[in-house]
Amino acid sequence: MSGGRLILISALFFLSCVVSAQYHFNSQCREAYQEILNFRFEAAQNLLQKERQEHPENLIPVYLENYIDFFKLYTRENKLEFELLKGNKSKRLKLLEDGNQKSPYYRLCLAGVRIQWAFVKLKFGEYMTAAFDIRRAYLLLKENEKLFPEFLPDKVGQGILHIIVGLIPENYLWLANLVGLEGTISEGIAELNSVFLYNGSNEVYKLFKPEACFYLAFVYANLHSNKQESLEFIRRFDLDTSFIQYKNSPLIVFAKSSVYMKNGRNDEVIALLSSYQPDAETYPFLYLEFLEGLAHINRLDTSASNYFNTFLDEFKGINYIKSGHQKLAWIYLLKGDTLRYKAEIMKAKVNGHAIVDDDKQAYAEYDVGIIPALPLLKARLLFDGGYYREALNILLNTSLDQYIRSRKDLTEYTYRLGRIHHAVGNIPRAEEFYTQTIKLGKKIPHYFAANAALNLGMIYEKRGDFIGADTNYRICASLKHAEYENSLRQKAKAGLSRLKRANR
Repeated sequence: MSGGRLILISALFFLSCVVSAQYHFNSQCREAYQEILNFRFEAAQNLLQKERQEHPENLIPVYLENYIDFFKLYTRENKLEFELLKGNKSKRLKLLEDGNQKSPYYRLCLAGVRIQWAFVKLKFGEYMTAAFDIRRAYLLLKENEKLFPEFLPDKVGQGILHIIVGLIPENYLWLANLVGLEGTISEGIAELNSVFLYNGSNEVYKLFKPEACFYLAFVYANLHSNKQESLEFIRRFDLDTSFIQYKNSPLIVFAKSSVYMKNGRNDEVIALLSSYQPDAETYPFLYLEFLEGLAHINRLDTSASNYFNTFLDEFKGINYIKSGHQKLAWIYLLKGDTLRYKAEIMKAKVNGHAIVDDDKQAYAEYDVGIIPALPLLKARLLFDGGYYREALNILLNTSLDQYIRSRKDLTEYTYRLGRIHHAVGNIPRAEEFYTQTIKLGKKIPHYFAANAALNLGMIYEKRGDFIGADTNYRICASLKHAEYENSLRQKAKAGLSRLKRANR
């Protein structure tokens, strides 16, 4: 063999080794990923830097670094930081596009970077470029599924995107069809569950379980009607030994707290959040302060002000500022101080943004200019905490003449009774009060009628009365109100999606 041919073969062999090593999720990268999900970003960066020095051809560090930007921007919501960091997206995509296209990680990494930046851009109002990133990610994952149908990590991104598509309102489905997006919420849940429930031996596949857990928690807390199934999700998490290293992850603490709170398990929320003790190396997730404040105010504990004040003092982002001031205003009401209530609710006008539903509702309370009736407020908070008997006692043992001052108050009164009876299993009474609420409240700009219709839809769906369920989900989606409109429509959309799947 000539020397030239030997050199050529050696060069080709070397290049093939480089290509095969371009996506190496080795133990160092797996450790960095675990540190990222535990919000120990500095430790993760050190590991990724070491990996670059030892294996400069490996592209997994590029992919993992994007997680750090994503979590920082998404949880901190700092506009200036967003402007400084968003140039990293194109740099990372350029590096990843030079990778080995025959690897299943090629499209996974490109899609993952695009999905993360789409979520961040949506938070900062860059809707058009976010939509483009979602479309590109969708096509990349769809192609990857054809090429590598058994590649489990794809299911995380696919699940997220299918859930997003499933939430698109019917009048915008033409846009999804135009760009080739399709999917359902049920399909997305199944895909995320396939990752969350993985019990095989592939160490890389196991890594994606907590990520799937986080997204499933959002679904179970916000879109799912089956409480037992959502609590079973928590039980499976607690029994799975692969999650031991994430017990103190802010993401997982948030996920579990959200599911507990949506299921009226307020004492579990407080126990979980009070036991969460991050060290100095953990990047702060300030929304947990807000969540702990909610848990305390749900049991009428006015010390909740400590948590809301910490959140408002330290958080410099966009969302939950108005809502934080509203909760402080409520605490003054619980103390009987209406003057300070008015001063605090005024801050819900001038501070923060009205983007998420909680902030819209806080602004709407200021805008209406009516101080909430204290018995209704107490019943609302106690119900949210799962203290149903105490909430019912307040409504039944306080003279209506003392606090029913308007059609809005009467609608809320019937709505609260419907929610409480529903929660304790008295379905006939719940149906009665929900029906009254819809009649009383469908023409006023409040969410009571819409949520009553949503809950009636859930009752009928569980009973197997799909026509009644469909009717009420559509009523929910059609009503106009300034409070919680987005989340209620999403839940109605999820219900219609389930009915469509059941009728196939």
